[in-house]
Amino acid sequence: MPEGSTVEIERVKAFWEQNPVAASAIPAELGTAAYFRAFDALREADNCEPYALSEAIHGYSSADGLRVLDIGCGNGYVLYQYARHGASVAGVDLTKTAVDLSRKRFELGGLKGEFLQVDGKKLPFPDGHFDIVCSMGVLHHVSDPRPMVEEIFRVLRPGGRLIVMLYYRHSWKNLVLLRLRRLVDPHYRGKTQQETLNMNDGDACPLALVYSRREAAALFSRFSQLEFMLTQLSWRQLFILPPLIKLAERVLPPSSTCWPSRVLGWNLNIKAVKPPTTQGVF
Repeated sequence: MPEGSTVEIERVKAFWEQNPVAASAIPAELGTAAYFRAFDALREADNCEPYALSEAIHGYSSADGLRVLDIGCGNGYVLYQYARHGASVAGVDLTKTAVDLSRKRFELGGLKGEFLQVDGKKLPFPDGHFDIVCSMGVLHHVSDPRPMVEEIFRVLRPGGRLIVMLYYRHSWKNLVLLRLRRLVDPHYRGKTQQETLNMNDGDACPLALVYSRREAAALFSRFSQLEFMLTQLSWRQLFILPPLIKLAERVLPPSSTCWPSRVLGWNLNIKAVKPPTTQGVF
């Protein structure tokens, strides 16, 4: 497990209840059609995760007839993509805010989905129920995600797919930008690296952890066929100085498709498979 302070889950819950992802950057009222349009535009921008890249990670277009669970479903973006391609979807989240937002997104889109407020350590689903379980940018906000990983393993069918995103320890952002922030930004001066990392998701965010490939492989050791894919390193992050940023954005290809993102990206995307037989795993 990566090093980091032990934080009570209630503190994590309280923060995300009041701070849905990207909500502070969206002027539209929470839960309106305008809000979801603005969120999707931010999420699918080149400096985040264009839809084509998300499709490559999740395989939405081949999900017809599959059962999909999203742990930490946020406002329902990922599950909405699965559902509109014919998947039967369920989402769980620690916060009521996220569950309400997911339900509203699906209501506005005329799609069906099941959404429950649970913390992920005990999932209300039978063994082997899902074909795909995903959890994008969630487990790195939990001090010890191993009980959640055990539940993921339990509810996946043998041969089912795991898709997870964690923050990457050896990313440009963790190795350079967060350290630079502590040096040049008075708001972060005197903060430890861990405190600066936590603040990446908001000043009051209680915990964010980073994982190496080895640490991620250890966390998901019960799974087989692990694959890693790095994403999200924008030209803005890489070049820092405004004139260089403008030049890069004008003359270079989209940052999401270039090698710096694939080598030093912030998002460590992990795909794995639950072995067809689980005998003798431990």
